[in-house]
Amino acid sequence: MALFGKREKVFEVWGDMPRLKQAKARLKEAGIKIMETGYYETEPPLCSCGPKLDHRNYGPNGKIDRLTYYISVKPEDVERAKELLADLVKPGHVVPQ
Repeated sequence: MALFGKREKVFEVWGDMPRLKQAKARLKEAGIKIMETGYYETEPPLCSCGPKLDHRNYGPNGKIDRLTYYISVKPEDVERAKELLADLVKPGHVVPQ
């Protein structure tokens, strides 16, 4: 993470860690330095008593991924990075606004 420096978000996807890893690899291959990458909770946690179990975690596909992953780069690399990652960001996987 760059402590002092501007950065702009070029990639944001909801619940898809493999796609984040693929995006990071593409940017690295193209020589674009990633300024920041991370995640945050998309859904608020369930509030119930006990261990706060969520019934959606016990389906046939296992635990669901509720995190939103993002990548930020330097302002001068934004256009090139967006072109490289255009096919990875599908409308169904973008975080709802």
